[in-house]
Amino acid sequence: MGTTSSTTSTTSSLFNGNSRYAQDFQAVIDRSVAIASLPISQLDNQKTALSDQATALTAIDGKFSALQTAVASLGQALDGSTFQTIVSDPTVVSATPGEGAMEGDYSIQVNDVGAYASSMTAATWDATPPDPGSTSAYRLVVGSDTIDFTSSDNQAATVAALINQKAGDKVRATVVNVGGASNPDYRISLQSVRLGDLTPQLERDGTDLQQEQTEGRVAKYMVNNSGTVVESDTRSIASIAPGLTVNLLASDPGNAVDITVTRSSSAVSDALSAFATAYNATLDEIDKQRGDSSGALNGQSVVYSLSESLRSLATYSQSAGGITGLAALGLTLGQDGHLTYDQFAFSSADITSSGGVTAFLGSADKGGFLKWATDTLNSVEAADTGTLKGAEALVQSQITDTDSRIADEQANVDALKERLQAQMAAADALIASMEQQYSYLSNLFTSMQDAAQQYK
Repeated sequence: MGTTSSTTSTTSSLFNGNSRYAQDFQAVIDRSVAIASLPISQLDNQKTALSDQATALTAIDGKFSALQTAVASLGQALDGSTFQTIVSDPTVVSATPGEGAMEGDYSIQVNDVGAYASSMTAATWDATPPDPGSTSAYRLVVGSDTIDFTSSDNQAATVAALINQKAGDKVRATVVNVGGASNPDYRISLQSVRLGDLTPQLERDGTDLQQEQTEGRVAKYMVNNSGTVVESDTRSIASIAPGLTVNLLASDPGNAVDITVTRSSSAVSDALSAFATAYNATLDEIDKQRGDSSGALNGQSVVYSLSESLRSLATYSQSAGGITGLAALGLTLGQDGHLTYDQFAFSSADITSSGGVTAFLGSADKGGFLKWATDTLNSVEAADTGTLKGAEALVQSQITDTDSRIADEQANVDALKERLQAQMAAADALIASMEQQYSYLSNLFTSMQDAAQQYK
């Protein structure tokens, strides 16, 4: 908040006069310095007021920051981490909810789980190195993709590493020993990363080295008994519903697997309760700056602006799935401006219209209450443009400016003090000298008078 300055002392410790008027000279210095220091006292008072304002703004900032965290936590309570899935046959598929997931019932029939195409070197791997100074030319073919590379080392491990480096998104290469420990027989095994008829082939200097091991097949499945069979080159299916990923584990043609996605009501309820607590704490902090309390920010426009931003959260309304306002979620705005949370009211709304609750709350980037709250709080807390951050920066700037003015005024007072001390010291020395002369002459006349009396 800046350094604390102190007003120049009204008592001089540098002037020590010798004349009978020394104390008068000292009084002149002290009075002059005290008068010159009055602006510093006023600036000190201004700085104290500004420091109190900065402290008040920091306290409010902390509450708004906590409110931002509460809003973010409410958004997290609606994302995939709080959704649960129930799968009727987990040996056939597994399901994982993610961001954008929605409650609902789905079914999937896995007609064919598919297969990854694979091949292996047809004969013992020939690790004979190429001629000195030359390289061996390799060509990898995976489906319609062709990858050419060279190697100066024909060791199986070296070639497999090069394949994984250059085509790891298409095929996985491993070195296997099919001959045992006493009679090793090293081969390179290749398996495609995607499902389907993509038998990987490897050529060296134009000679095909691989033999097919497994014929690849695409996966085939049907969603919600639609009658449409979908083919996929991956077993991880992320397209059957927003935010829901289904992993195919086994084929089970003719039998549909049911998947139920539900949202945790307790997580949302806890987040709403935390939001109400953070909201009320923020309101209480703002209330300290107005009314009879007369806080450091009393009467300033920033208090009104922050109050309006806060009030807009509690009075937000938008019809979505039968939910029109926060009151329907159990958040009631009282006459004192505080929010009261009723978890039973929320549970009732969530049971009646879980989709409506989700739609009303929305998300921070797509709409609903969460976007409104996020944007509103960003307008308060944004580092460059936020109402609160701007007010804090302004007060800090004023404190810095006041410190500079205090330093300038103090320098002027110190200079005045030095001048007065020099002037009074000179005057005192002159008077002291005159006093000595007067004393000498007075003593001389007295002696002469005494002598005259003796010789009468």
